Amino acid sequence: MVVDLLCGWLRGLGVDELCTVPGEAFLPLLATVGEHGIRTVTTRHEGGAGFMAIASARLTGRPAVVAVNRSPGSANVAIAVDAAASDPTPLLVLVGDIPTGADRATAFQGADLAGMFGALATTITLSTRSLADQLARAAEVLLGQQPQPVVLIVPEDLWTAPTDGEPALAISPATVSAATISSATVSPAAVEIEEAEVDVAELRRELEQARRPVLIAGRLLRRSHTDRAATDALTALAEAAGLPVLVGNKQQDLLDNRHPHYAGHLHLGSPSEVRERLSRADLVVLLGEAPDEIHLAGWTGPRTHLEKQPPRAVLAALAGTDWPDPSDERRAWIREWHELSERLATPRARSFDDGVDLTHVAAELDATLPDDAIITFDAGNFSSWIHRYVHAGPRRLMLALGNGAMGFGVPAAVAAAGRCPDRTVVCVVGDGGLLMTGDELATARAGGRCPVIVVADNGGYGTIDQHARRKFPGQYCGTDLATPDLVTWARAFGVPGEHVRTPQEVPDAVRRALSAGPDGYLLHVHTSLRAGHANIEWGDDAP
Repeated sequence: MVVDLLCGWLRGLGVDELCTVPGEAFLPLLATVGEHGIRTVTTRHEGGAGFMAIASARLTGRPAVVAVNRSPGSANVAIAVDAAASDPTPLLVLVGDIPTGADRATAFQGADLAGMFGALATTITLSTRSLADQLARAAEVLLGQQPQPVVLIVPEDLWTAPTDGEPALAISPATVSAATISSATVSPAAVEIEEAEVDVAELRRELEQARRPVLIAGRLLRRSHTDRAATDALTALAEAAGLPVLVGNKQQDLLDNRHPHYAGHLHLGSPSEVRERLSRADLVVLLGEAPDEIHLAGWTGPRTHLEKQPPRAVLAALAGTDWPDPSDERRAWIREWHELSERLATPRARSFDDGVDLTHVAAELDATLPDDAIITFDAGNFSSWIHRYVHAGPRRLMLALGNGAMGFGVPAAVAAAGRCPDRTVVCVVGDGGLLMTGDELATARAGGRCPVIVVADNGGYGTIDQHARRKFPGQYCGTDLATPDLVTWARAFGVPGEHVRTPQEVPDAVRRALSAGPDGYLLHVHTSLRAGHANIEWGDDAP
């Protein structure tokens, strides 16, 4: 049957779990995946399921799967598909659809799914006539050098349909350089080939001749956040070629933040000192990252963006060659970059009368978290304190979305806690994002391990409030939130917690949270809305 063939194909991709909200249009899949060694993770919302799958893909480097039901499930999971497209991630969405031949105009939940997903992802409606070719195409997209999400629409009757000889669609793991499918071959050109020959001679000359070069290293240099080979190669290149390295948006753990060649992390709201110093570079090389407004912020100086060559192959080629010793000027340039990074990371707490400055929490986390902790972020200005004051690296990982979608933090932490039960997992989330997908704590409880959750509660959608007060002073833009007692809320899931209302309470509260064990812990930190952002002074327009 088609369902057995699909499950075998998934196992060949390295898939070991399926996140889902069960639905009647794909019950054969749910009844079969376990026989193929794929664990079912039942979640409370398709958006949470999609975010959990993205986090799993980021941790493993393999495609991750979420299964949803018809149009309502598709609408709910779309936020994760959009995130995976913006931040290249091999997310595979299996959608159980109406039966073959049914009239979409009259069928229950019969919306046009191909039209719904077509602008976000490679979308394929499976059929027995071309199944092998369709799965080959899906594998190409998922395993490419810039992986992208794929949506496979499966008519309800197709799951149990017979296949012609049931070809063994076995594919090698995502980390290999080529993949084959019996009766349908995946083109090696569509799969990352680590040994690819690339021409780096011109780039090498540019880097050698530059007096003040900067390397911006990004997400396409690695398959996963646990890819030590990428970090080792990047470190070797920085040291050999004499380069300061800025890491791309939400890629702070790509290079050890305490390494002398680490220059900082570029993201929305990067410190002005970093932007000013970047403007003094005479060459900027973007490797595995896009030349967008976040990374260049309007800078128009000389730059090289290697979009036509596999970034991992370029990195390997550059790191594997001999370089001349850097000049004294270059050494000073590197040293000053790292000194700036360390100065900015030195905690500088301020005092506010409307809540705690999150600097206190970030500093305590940096001092107390294990070196192999995993930190997940939701979207919001609160993350600026963690990025600024918490050091990351190839063992202390940070998972976040670059496109600013809210709701990622808790599901990502739940996925990380399930995949890495021996590591401390901490989610940092705002009061807004928490109540979007925080119900996935029930999924964590069912799995037997809950993360630590640090809630930055400033009583509103703080990021949007900051924009609103600057653009429409004196006008209300709907940003206030009435947040419940989150400690009581957490206890309903069996998660202990406490309120933090003063800076003096922070050290002991953080230590209790990090020693809580598999039950997890929630810190409801009542933060200052006036603080706004770790890197931006509000000035006279503060509330």
